[in-house]
Amino acid sequence: MSEETSKSLISNRIGGRDAFAVRSSSARSTRRLIAGVILLAISFAAVTASREVMAAPLESGAGLQLGANVNENLDWLLPSLMDQSHTGWVRGFVPAFQFMRGERSFDTDAGLKSLNAAASSGRHVILSIKWDCKNREEDGRVPLANSAKEKQWFQFADDLLNATRGHVSILVLNNELLIDTQPADLEPGLDGQIPMVSFLRRLAAHIAAEHRTAADGTPLPLFAGGWTRLDLEAHRNLPAIRASMEWVKTDPNIAGADYHLHQPDMRSTEEAMRYVHEQLPNKPLIVTEFSLVWKWKAHVEDRVASTSAGVSFAREYGLPAQLTVADFLNDAFRNRVSQTEWNGFLSSQPWFEPDYLQRIAPELEANGVVVATYAFTLNPFPNAAGRVQHVDANTAPWFLNDLFVPTLVLAPSPTQAATNYGMFDCFVSYQMRKEKVQPR
Repeated sequence: MSEETSKSLISNRIGGRDAFAVRSSSARSTRRLIAGVILLAISFAAVTASREVMAAPLESGAGLQLGANVNENLDWLLPSLMDQSHTGWVRGFVPAFQFMRGERSFDTDAGLKSLNAAASSGRHVILSIKWDCKNREEDGRVPLANSAKEKQWFQFADDLLNATRGHVSILVLNNELLIDTQPADLEPGLDGQIPMVSFLRRLAAHIAAEHRTAADGTPLPLFAGGWTRLDLEAHRNLPAIRASMEWVKTDPNIAGADYHLHQPDMRSTEEAMRYVHEQLPNKPLIVTEFSLVWKWKAHVEDRVASTSAGVSFAREYGLPAQLTVADFLNDAFRNRVSQTEWNGFLSSQPWFEPDYLQRIAPELEANGVVVATYAFTLNPFPNAAGRVQHVDANTAPWFLNDLFVPTLVLAPSPTQAATNYGMFDCFVSYQMRKEKVQPR
């Protein structure tokens, strides 16, 4: 993808801020009323009305696209959940070593079949490669150029693209640079180069030389980056971050950059977004993971009844005055609560931000982000292993992010899955607004 095309992608998207960008300043009672109106509207909406928006390519100037992320759990992309949430973009990653070591098969893998099915239903797929090298000792060290090991890694990428041929809209060459890579491969070698960055550059050239096509028949866009916590000066100045950012900025084989935004607050979120946009003003950006999980973590030991709203909630449901947030969550994992009780719990907690998606969407768009994929669902399969978790002060409560929370909350009806307070309504409101303004 040329730089001119990349520039047009960004220019088509910035400036599309509208009523959605107005931050909510209403009281919690007003939020509940709005949520009720949204849910009523959804119940009368035709799910299939979103297909035209799903088919809209990035080049259409449709503005920021909000999508759903399932990380490695590709088989959680259930059609019923995607329909209920009006989801048009989906993202997941594939752990490379699981396939290279024969633990999973390209021919039979249920996750890849689910991903392809999502694309066949008219949705856009962002597929990331997770080079899960961190804890694999020598086996996980980045291969040397032209080595037999590199050929094996390239062959994995080729096999993955063959297995998803005609279904992927964007391929992301790595997942999280600092988290997935061994420390030695993030430092300059004797040649002054960062081994993982050099490998990814060679991988991009290898894939580009094959002239792969995206789901719509156009050249397959390659994205890379996988940066995290770029609000922190210490991260920005790491040799691997600086080298990979320069590579993404200058390599014509790389269409755009991908980064993650798991942050403790909105201030640091906005700082990270501005920094990336300033560093890469001429290429489109995607954010494939984002949340306020570190803010949620800071409050798991709070008492539920620490405020007047919390006291009222605890009294309504007969909960002990000393019950902590972690206690409530542990009880919900063991015995799921009703949708009403879940909404009441989160709406009574001053630290939870139910309008997070409403607040972040216009900021993402203003900072050059064309697609952002948010946490989709907790494990949707009944009686699946790992559904029950234990929550304590050391727990990162990722499960408080998701649009769907079936492991914590009972389904409100046979045809509707349990949803997360605020997050689901904001997500669907955004999708439905896009459906109304999108040219048909």
